[in-house]
Amino acid sequence: MKRRSYIASVTIAYAVGALLWIYLSDRFIESVGGSIGFGVFSTLKGFVFVAVTTALLFFALHTAAQGKEAARPILMFRGWVLFAVLTLLTLPAGLISYSVFRSASDTLLGERRGQLEFMTEAVARSIDAEVARRMLEATPHVAQAPQATLLAIVTNGSAGFSRLQDFAGLMGDSARVLIASKTGSDGRWMIAGAQQALPEALVPLAADGADGLAADIVSPPGGEPLLAAAAMIPAANAVLVATVATADVVDDVRGVAFLSAMTAAACLLVAGVLTLLFIQRQRLRVALAEADQKAALHAAEERFRATFEQAAEGIAHLDLDGRFLRVNETLCALLGYGRAELLGRSYADVRPNIRAGAGGTSREAVASLPSGTVVEARGDQPHLTRAGEEIWLSCVQSIARDTPEDAGYIILMVSDATARRTAEHHLTLAQAVFTNTQEGLVVTDLAGRITAVNPAFVAITGHQEAEILGQNMRFLSSGRHDRLFYQLLWTALKDTGVWRGEIWNRRKDGTLYLQQTVISTVYGRTGAAESYVGAFNDITQARKSEIEVDRLTRYDPLTGLPNRTLTYSLIEHELTREGTRCAVLYIDIDHLKTINDSLGFAAGDTVLRAAAQRIRRTAPEDATIGRYGADEFVVVIDASEGPQAVVSLAVRLIEALGEPFAAEGVSDLFVNASIGISLFPEDASDADTLLQHAHSALFEAKSRDGRTYAFYTDALTRDARARIQLVANLRRALTEHEFTVHYQPIVRLEDQTIVGAEALVRWITPEGEMIGPDRFIPVAEETGLIVPLGDFVLAAACTQMARWRKAGLPCAFVAVNISAGQLSATDICAKTEAALAASGVPADSIEFEITESMLFGADSGAESKLKRITELGVRIAIDDFGTGYSSLAYLKRFPISRLKIDKSFVDDLPLSVVDGELVRAMIEMGRALHIEVLAEGVEDAGQMAFLATNCCTYGQGFFWSRPLPPERFEALFSNASQISWPRAGSA
Repeated sequence: MKRRSYIASVTIAYAVGALLWIYLSDRFIESVGGSIGFGVFSTLKGFVFVAVTTALLFFALHTAAQGKEAARPILMFRGWVLFAVLTLLTLPAGLISYSVFRSASDTLLGERRGQLEFMTEAVARSIDAEVARRMLEATPHVAQAPQATLLAIVTNGSAGFSRLQDFAGLMGDSARVLIASKTGSDGRWMIAGAQQALPEALVPLAADGADGLAADIVSPPGGEPLLAAAAMIPAANAVLVATVATADVVDDVRGVAFLSAMTAAACLLVAGVLTLLFIQRQRLRVALAEADQKAALHAAEERFRATFEQAAEGIAHLDLDGRFLRVNETLCALLGYGRAELLGRSYADVRPNIRAGAGGTSREAVASLPSGTVVEARGDQPHLTRAGEEIWLSCVQSIARDTPEDAGYIILMVSDATARRTAEHHLTLAQAVFTNTQEGLVVTDLAGRITAVNPAFVAITGHQEAEILGQNMRFLSSGRHDRLFYQLLWTALKDTGVWRGEIWNRRKDGTLYLQQTVISTVYGRTGAAESYVGAFNDITQARKSEIEVDRLTRYDPLTGLPNRTLTYSLIEHELTREGTRCAVLYIDIDHLKTINDSLGFAAGDTVLRAAAQRIRRTAPEDATIGRYGADEFVVVIDASEGPQAVVSLAVRLIEALGEPFAAEGVSDLFVNASIGISLFPEDASDADTLLQHAHSALFEAKSRDGRTYAFYTDALTRDARARIQLVANLRRALTEHEFTVHYQPIVRLEDQTIVGAEALVRWITPEGEMIGPDRFIPVAEETGLIVPLGDFVLAAACTQMARWRKAGLPCAFVAVNISAGQLSATDICAKTEAALAASGVPADSIEFEITESMLFGADSGAESKLKRITELGVRIAIDDFGTGYSSLAYLKRFPISRLKIDKSFVDDLPLSVVDGELVRAMIEMGRALHIEVLAEGVEDAGQMAFLATNCCTYGQGFFWSRPLPPERFEALFSNASQISWPRAGSA
């Protein structure tokens, strides 16, 4: 509405001003310039008017079109008023110019009219005199009319007529001199001038009936105002007329008028320019004011934005439905959302414990609240971050309105309460820790007076809190620490702020206790010490345990002897003594594993304790005795008396340990002792080498079937190194497939027929050397390589048996030795099934040979494995029967198919009566139990005959064949008819 009224007022002002300008300016130009200059001046003043008004109209409409505020129309109105005032101030200048012009014009016209009239009268008299003279001088026969004489005078160049023409010409280019003469009664003729010699130049001058011409301005047919003067030429009955255009006469004055007009126009233009400058200046002032206002507004907005965005608290604007309208970066950072993700989202999405809306308040209720009202101030509330994590924020919501009638919005301000809640939690936790910790805590002032204690302090010391508050810590003193101890304590506290150590204190009941204590200085904000905090544990029992643990770390708990670590340290210490000569006796208790496996570990421990006691009783009092391994002891004695004393002690130790032991109800347990001896400094210069050499000597003693001793020699070291190399070669041989399987025939003694074979592993090196099983089998058992080696033999035997069956070879079974390591493996049953399945041989064509000791020490796991193997169809044979234990209960527990009499019982047959009786008993026992009996190690016909005579079913040994490669073993079957086997009774 304001804009339309402004445009209408501008349009009306423009119309009124334009009309006034056109009317007044036209009248002025018309009065000044006449009809000739009217068009030029009108065009010029039109251009000026259009230029000024166009600029004004442009600014006015431009302002309105831009839709400026109310200040802009007021500014333009002021501009129009200024223009009007300046225009009115210009009008007097125009009127003065017009008055000057009129006055100068009238004066000039009067002067020119007088001059023209005077000149015309003078010329007319001159011409009249000339005409009269010529008329008198003319002869009668040549007399002519006065008009003709006049024409001749003018035509021939009358001097007066020429002077009149020149004078009139000085007044203006439009000057004309005419002579009018009356010829007859029907017309008037005008003589144009001396140059017009022809009659055609005569023209009518005026209408009939006119007697003369008025000496004044006349208006000819062209309409141009003229200044004219006329004088009669009586002699020729003619009139001399001189005319000059008024415009030419007043031409000099017109310059003044034009200057006045231009001055007025310039004034008007200056007025317009001043108006424009005024408007522009006012617009500039308004623009500057607006710029200042905008800058202030922008600064205010920037301050608001900075306050909004950089506030340490999260700030958001919510609509009345609780949706985010604006959010700051702090809130985004707290919730983990981007700004775009939060805008438009409901506040309830990040704070699910409220309904939609502002703080759970309905839209209608919020809309009715006055500005500034707090909608919600609930303190700490749980919120969900974008990652789904719960955080605690302190929330305040208030209503805000831009205008009183505006619906308003909600200002939400939140702050991270996590740190404060964490601090509060820490304070609560600290209080809980102070109250519930098992450590005693005490707080004292700088003088040592108690200000606070926790329940653990009360429990440890026995003093109630009320009894000890305000007392000095000295009342707990045990009296075990001297004054210097406490001086050092306080010095450390002052220098470092903390003291750690152990203090003996006294409980309320008078008992002493040892406490592990840390005393710390508590500093205030100024850095000055304010109090002390002591934390302590009762470590009395722990110290006793530490002493016991320390003893256990250095002493063997079973025998009470120094353990391996302490023994080694004692030996090192012994060797550092100057002039020391000593001997190390490395003792191994043989067959202890058998006792553990048969009677249990308790029995083995009993034997070990008894053995340690016997060693103590036998060894010198100053000897160092230690338990160095599971069944190994070390005795270090002075060897300054020579090797004989060492040998004497070794013999006595062997005899003492060879006496029977009693354990688990068994009173005749026997073990053997083997002893390796090394001397210092003859055999080694350090403890490690000395022990190593004694251990090497021990192996030498054990290789002699035990119950003996051996001194260390360099050869033993070479043997030990060779043994290490053997282990490495054994590992390589398994990887490089250097092992092969040979087969020794098993013969039925009744008809000397080969019925089976025993698979025996052989090691052939790349150099072609065959290493006997007596060299590598013990090493394989010790290193655990016996398991993959046994797996190889089982797979090879099954594969070979399948080939023989396919070839029709009458070999009923193949016996495979199974080691204790294989039997203890959890996957022996699965491996057996896999080997049988891979080869396709029936399970009853495979026989597992296990030793008597393996069965005797077998636990329930081994027993279940053997039963599972027999369920597959594999038969079980007892190898080396008779060399194990006297208990034959295992024959009832396990499904045994065959007994193999050990070679040691066969070697002296048939000459040894004892061996013969033992063999007969074994055969009879097998027959009674329906178990087949096989004698191994048969090497001559006498042995074979004895076995056959006593109904031994099978035999095996060099008497028939050594173990052979598969192809040579197959040849035994093809050549069996050509071999002369000895028959039973022929030996």
